[in-house]
Amino acid sequence: MILYQGLLRSPASWARVGRGYLGELLHLGIDVCAVATRGFRYDERFPLPPGLVEYTPREARREFESAVGLGFLHPPHIERLIGTPRLNLFVWEADRVPPTWIDALERGVDTVLVPSTFAREAMVSSGFPEERVVRVPYGYDHRTLKSAATLVDRVESAGGGPFMFLAVVAPHRRKGIEELCRAYRQAFTKSDDVLLRVKTTYDPGSAGRRFAFEIPSWDSLLGATGLKSDDAPPVVVDVCTLDDGEMLDQYASAHVVVQPSSGESFGLASLEGAALGRAVVATDWGGHCDFLPAGPDRIGYRLERASDQLYEPVPEACVAMIDIDALAGRLRWHYDHPTESLQVGQTLRAHVAEWTWEAATHSLLDALTG
Repeated sequence: MILYQGLLRSPASWARVGRGYLGELLHLGIDVCAVATRGFRYDERFPLPPGLVEYTPREARREFESAVGLGFLHPPHIERLIGTPRLNLFVWEADRVPPTWIDALERGVDTVLVPSTFAREAMVSSGFPEERVVRVPYGYDHRTLKSAATLVDRVESAGGGPFMFLAVVAPHRRKGIEELCRAYRQAFTKSDDVLLRVKTTYDPGSAGRRFAFEIPSWDSLLGATGLKSDDAPPVVVDVCTLDDGEMLDQYASAHVVVQPSSGESFGLASLEGAALGRAVVATDWGGHCDFLPAGPDRIGYRLERASDQLYEPVPEACVAMIDIDALAGRLRWHYDHPTESLQVGQTLRAHVAEWTWEAATHSLLDALTG
């Protein structure tokens, strides 16, 4: 029995990761259940993998103390993890991990599971025992992908409409949103048949409390980057909650996916966009470099101190700030070369074909049983 403990009913990426693994475990006939967990953007109506049973924390402690404990818990809460042995999925977006988190994980779990070479190196460089950190990647849903692929075919055969760049981002400075807006403004004007669509989950300007790592608001960001001027190219900011299938449709309706983050532990948006045959433009630093091939769509950067870009301060941590001029030039290239851009996406789809949740879950099972 595997007992999963982590947020599932949410559009957050880490909740999507849990649903991806659990859906495949159930498909493989593995005995698995979950602890009902609340957290960021929790929505009880959010769909879970078919057949997954949730238990309250009290029920889980009574019934499943001897189960394999698989968590995706915030390190300060790692003492809540139930089971024997205990393994925890972990992500971090800089080259150094908070020391208190390293201590909590070293005391509280047997093994830490990270999704990329980048994340593994950050853990080891921060002092976590190398033999206790295992790389287990994420994936895309090849079953749900089929319906989204039909939309891709319709979009590509219909032609017409603006050339769309899609950014799937939280409103956090680390996501490179300001840099993307400046590059887009630099590359295009309103006379270009182009659109930047930003898919996000909330607006800090509408929240009662804002954190230092967040942008002030979407409206202020567009104003500060010149995208509200009369000659600016159009931008649409979608603040909404979509299920996993609807998210794939977002990628399918775009021409290029852009992820200019200053740090990504994996880059699920990049993988899903690539799996649908979209070209992906991203910073040449981070977990997505495991599956995005080297080339002109991996944009150069400069390393700098993370400052308040991170959720948890780490004084010595660095992040990668994307080259705005190079990003603008690559956005323009895709717009000016739509046929070649489409071919880039088709080549990328073949490149990531094996990065499915099915393959990722087999790697997870190896880690759980090894």
